Amino acid sequence: EAAEAAEAEEAALLAASPDGWLRSILDELQQSVEELSPASARRLRAELARDHTPFAPAWRASFADVTAHGVCGVCGADLSAGPLVPAQRARLREGLLAAAAARGPLHGLALRAFGEWVSRRAYKYVVDGANVAYRNQNYDGGRFSLEQVGLLLDELRRRSGGAAPLLVLPKVYLTARLVPNHTQPRVVPSKERAAYSAAEAAIAKRLPDTS
Repeated sequence: EAAEAAEAEEAALLAASPDGWLRSILDELQQSVEELSPASARRLRAELARDHTPFAPAWRASFADVTAHGVCGVCGADLSAGPLVPAQRARLREGLLAAAAARGPLHGLALRAFGEWVSRRAYKYVVDGANVAYRNQNYDGGRFSLEQVGLLLDELRRRSGGAAPLLVLPKVYLTARLVPNHTQPRVVPSKERAAYSAAEAAIAKRLPDTS
């Protein structure tokens, strides 16, 4: 009975939205199979090329290269990033913890404690502040931009109904009079530091209380 119900549900989805049916199949495949073997990929391509029901459109399936920016090499569409499957997430977590521990036992313990602290909270968004602040700043005169961070935080608050995202940012960017224009942990000459604008200083002042 359960199998018949699942088949009926799949048939109804196919009838209502062939594209939705295909997406549901591919989503399920992505969650259950980390990597397709060449044989399985060829079989999937052959199956997608068939018309299984009168409702099925004429899909064309083929192997394609994907650019570094997520563009399909066959149809030119921008592809959405797929979520990590549980096994990938576990490997990523252990890799990060191992990298932190390699810098010293306290680093590994601190990162593990931070991860446990975050997992007990219901943040919808987590922002890597340094990455956001340095985005598109690789030009002469480019620098750490706290205004970019502030704009993103405001937008994420709007999307989440006013809930503040978690901002992860080295303390030096909020406490130093002159902030470094790089991410490397070394002594920075004064010429490689810059003062915040008035707008950025206002953002820095409110960040500890709002994110």
